[in-house]
Amino acid sequence: MTWLREPLFHFILIGAVIYGAVGVFAVPEEDKSSNKLVVSAGEIEWMATSWHKRWHRLPTKQELDGLIQQHVRETILYREAIAMGLDKDDIVVRRRLAQKLEFLAEDLAVMTPPSEDELQAYFDEHKERYRDPVRYTFTQVYVDPDKRGNATLDDAEAIKAELIAMPGAIDNAGGLGDDFMLQAYYPEQSQTDIQKLFGSGFAQSLVELSPGEWHGPVLSGYGTHLVYVHGVIEPPPTAFAEVRELVLQDLDGVRREEINEQFYASLRDRYEIVIEEMEADPEEVAAAQEARQ
Repeated sequence: MTWLREPLFHFILIGAVIYGAVGVFAVPEEDKSSNKLVVSAGEIEWMATSWHKRWHRLPTKQELDGLIQQHVRETILYREAIAMGLDKDDIVVRRRLAQKLEFLAEDLAVMTPPSEDELQAYFDEHKERYRDPVRYTFTQVYVDPDKRGNATLDDAEAIKAELIAMPGAIDNAGGLGDDFMLQAYYPEQSQTDIQKLFGSGFAQSLVELSPGEWHGPVLSGYGTHLVYVHGVIEPPPTAFAEVRELVLQDLDGVRREEINEQFYASLRDRYEIVIEEMEADPEEVAAAQEARQ
């Protein structure tokens, strides 16, 4: 039933959900104007169900009574705050209410779960996201610019020539460089792992190096390095069945965002948006405020 996924159906359903929620949860006007507060059986059932979802068991009588009393306290404070007008022009309240409306819209995305064909299509389109990372095994020799100064690059070239001339000594290559806080040999590191250790510039340079030879100088936030890539492990393609649940989560997030944006666009079209120009320059206003403080 493709009509279930049509935006128009979603918007109609959103409206029904919102107005239904108002009908179920809104406090009647006569109750607001009086001091009567009714905790309905439906509300108590909702409290018990929420507790069960969180703790995987039903609340005890004492726990349920605590939930009810907390609900009563919040409702009383809420009513008094509304009566005092504390919700007016409050940015926190405004954002919270806007967020709740967005949540209502987003929840509709999961009411029609994606088909297997849709999941497969999403996986096919984003295969690289679910593939294990390429892993690099490498040795690095550090050349300290603080120690060598202007001679750093020349010294690095000289050390590289020495390393090339003695290929059997790779295991002890670090001894030809300067003292360094990190190790010399790194087995099977992903680009993300390398980036965390040496920075993005070093990681990007390393993944472009050909294995089996010395390269450099390669720069990092620490200084200058000579790098030998021992090998590169390319992961096998990921099967859809192995990551189906992850694909489902990702597609669910995408659909929630799409529904939310479509819903907002439909609401925005109902408004005439007028954005007035500021009479004063914002920088002048900020400067004046700082001067007054």
